[in-house]
Amino acid sequence: VHVRQALPAAVPPLGNLREPVSLGDGLYAAGDHRDTPSLQGAMASGARVARAVLHQLRL
Repeated sequence: VHVRQALPAAVPPLGNLREPVSLGDGLYAAGDHRDTPSLQGAMASGARVARAVLHQLRL
């Protein structure tokens, strides 16, 4: 199966690929828009959110 445009085009210059996950006031955002545009990027940003929440809770 071929899915056209299954992934967003990531053409240089890409700018900052690792956007902050903390939005302030205890709000966090995760997804491929916070890291590389891929499933891996979405999972990586989710892991960064998890670490940030644990740090905030001092766990």
